[in-house]
Amino acid sequence: MRFASCWLFWAALLVLTALAGCGGNSSVTTCKGSDGSYSAAACAATGGSTSTVTLDTPTGSNTTEVIVDAGPASFSMGTANVPFVTVTVCPPNSGPASASACVTIDHIFLDTGSYGLRLLKSGVARLSLPALTLAANAQFNTPGGTAVECYPFVLGGVWGPLAQADVHIAGETATAIPIQVIDDGANPALIPHIDCNSAAGGSLFSNAASLQANGILGIGMIPYDCGLTCTSPLNYAGFHIQYYVCPDSVTANCQAAAVAAEQQVQNPLAHFVPDDGNPENPGLADNNGSIISLPALSPVGAGVAKGRLVFGIGTRSNNQIGRDAKTIFADANPASLSYLYFTTTLGQTNYPDSYIDSGSNAYFFDAAAISQTCAGSSGNAGTSGWYCPAGSTPVALNAILTDSQIPSNTAQVNFSIANADTLFSTSSTAFNNLGGSITAAPRTFVWGLSFFFGRSVYTSIWGQWLSTNGPWNAF
Repeated sequence: MRFASCWLFWAALLVLTALAGCGGNSSVTTCKGSDGSYSAAACAATGGSTSTVTLDTPTGSNTTEVIVDAGPASFSMGTANVPFVTVTVCPPNSGPASASACVTIDHIFLDTGSYGLRLLKSGVARLSLPALTLAANAQFNTPGGTAVECYPFVLGGVWGPLAQADVHIAGETATAIPIQVIDDGANPALIPHIDCNSAAGGSLFSNAASLQANGILGIGMIPYDCGLTCTSPLNYAGFHIQYYVCPDSVTANCQAAAVAAEQQVQNPLAHFVPDDGNPENPGLADNNGSIISLPALSPVGAGVAKGRLVFGIGTRSNNQIGRDAKTIFADANPASLSYLYFTTTLGQTNYPDSYIDSGSNAYFFDAAAISQTCAGSSGNAGTSGWYCPAGSTPVALNAILTDSQIPSNTAQVNFSIANADTLFSTSSTAFNNLGGSITAAPRTFVWGLSFFFGRSVYTSIWGQWLSTNGPWNAF
């Protein structure tokens, strides 16, 4: 869910009503066609057992559960292919997490395509987290005041002030880092700036219902969310102003502001301190990347999928890079149009702006040969739509991923695209073959959450150990 990512939820908001999540790694009833093979159509028509498919390894103090389900219990509508984790937040420099001093929040959206922790104000209100303030800047003629961020995604965005907090996930801790607080109250203290509304296309997420989560945990490829671009008040990151300083409670007085890299919203993972639970390498922090491991699924998905989020790469025996894993470096030139991307080739088409992103809920790419003629409301939403190939058999595809630094280094990926109407007619919330088009971005191929099922996906953090030459993914 980076600036150029696709956090695409239009069909994910469907209420998933049919009792037909089938197959996978757990013992469940599966649905088969007349020839004995898996059939999404047969599963949707006959109904099957709602399945929970679980991958419960590796374990350790640097691991925590990832769950793909319909979202927080308070939601009246379900989500599809959205990974969630649980995070504990405490006042800054408060030491070990405690139930009395901290809050634990579930259903935080896990996103390898963005950077930083973003939480709803209602979830952390009792902590009275200290606001992050900026000093007056004579060079740029900006006043002192509260630091506020506008963080847009492809579809929508968030607005809110920065605060300092300790962040605990599993046995890991990031101390006194800047996070963003999204004011979800009926009368927010700072109404979103008009420029932020414009950057987000008029779709700012300001509560759990619109965000479809209780917050966002961005653990992407860089340590902070903007970098040098935002150290000037003319911080047109993605052609919009990202950071503001608000000297009072009047939004009209907020001004574009320069924010030092260390004061920007931080990737918590990059700030993890050494964990006492790592006896293998005492003093070594699990702060150079992450691994998401999700279970394999049948062609009709699963009602609930549970996997593991592992912190650190090569820091313990449980996070070593697999012998057969392929590593693909992303473009490390900030001046490049393909910054943080690699190339995907599908048939005769190249997609130079490709990336792997748990914050996108499907494969997203433009392929005219795959039908978008969907019968339900899942199709043709906005400028994009889900793929609905004819028949009950998913379309089998083969793509080549090419390293941005070493063009001879490639990886072959076999995947499939199923009929979205059929998938959404089941009670499943996790799919390994959900895909859609993004005609507004023909250069882009997003390897979203569908790609993560049945494999371990590594995301390095640039500048940390093992990633000094640029960020990379491995799988």
